[in-house]
Amino acid sequence: MIARMAYFRLKWLRLPLAYRRFLTERLAPGAPIVLVEDGSAWPVGRVAERHVFQTGARGGLGPEDYLHGSSRMARFQQEQGSSRPAPVAPPADEWAAEAEWGFAPELRDDLASFAARHARPLYRLRLDEPEALSPVVAELERRRRGTDRLLVESFIMLDPVQAGRTGSAPFWTVFAVEHSAAALERYLDATEPYRDIDVLLFNHGVRSAGMAGVDRWSALARRARHRGRLLAVDPDRFPADFASLARFVPLLRREPAGRQPHAGITLTDIADEAARWPGVRLTPNDGR
Repeated sequence: MIARMAYFRLKWLRLPLAYRRFLTERLAPGAPIVLVEDGSAWPVGRVAERHVFQTGARGGLGPEDYLHGSSRMARFQQEQGSSRPAPVAPPADEWAAEAEWGFAPELRDDLASFAARHARPLYRLRLDEPEALSPVVAELERRRRGTDRLLVESFIMLDPVQAGRTGSAPFWTVFAVEHSAAALERYLDATEPYRDIDVLLFNHGVRSAGMAGVDRWSALARRARHRGRLLAVDPDRFPADFASLARFVPLLRREPAGRQPHAGITLTDIADEAARWPGVRLTPNDGR
């Protein structure tokens, strides 16, 4: 789509006014605050006290692929007919919170002060990576709804309203890359088979290194006992089927309503389920 791209990303170090107002006005007295902390980190070059430069980002490749090249990158370039040398990137001199997903710990200190002033307990939901929470959510919703349908979401292709209306257990993936496909595979290996599995795939535009193709995702969908399918994506056009971004919500709306839950999810439920899966834990702010 474009030859070069750079993102300028900001991280809150203090709780913004809108969030303070929301927590003050919308939570019941004494209700807890849950802070989601993604521990994703990435090598960066320090530019200034609060300014770093990050080459690459979380997706189908790792930091080493971007910074120094790798056999995987060389193999991919050869497959694409490219003779370009390894990428040239600015040197990295430290690790910092990954630009898109990583959590800035300064925000926790400010939120802890806010919670103390308002007599609210603060809990930390800590993730090793963005997808670590996906099996926890899927299992909690599967039991709460008594559902046998899995909806695999992909990056911005998600719809919590329709997932709830159709009675689906949602499993969110970062992108349509091998790392995400492996995360879904591990979950399916560890849980009881679903009757139906619908898989959404975010189209990122090019056949890139680390991408998992439609055959890989279709094989995962076929692990359903009854119906497994790729939803709202044209396999012949993936990963450039951009119309799928507009197609998936209307398709979900046409799905029949599913079983609705009779109870909510408590912090104890989350903590107990998180203990069953690697890379995620829920503790009080003063816990270890």
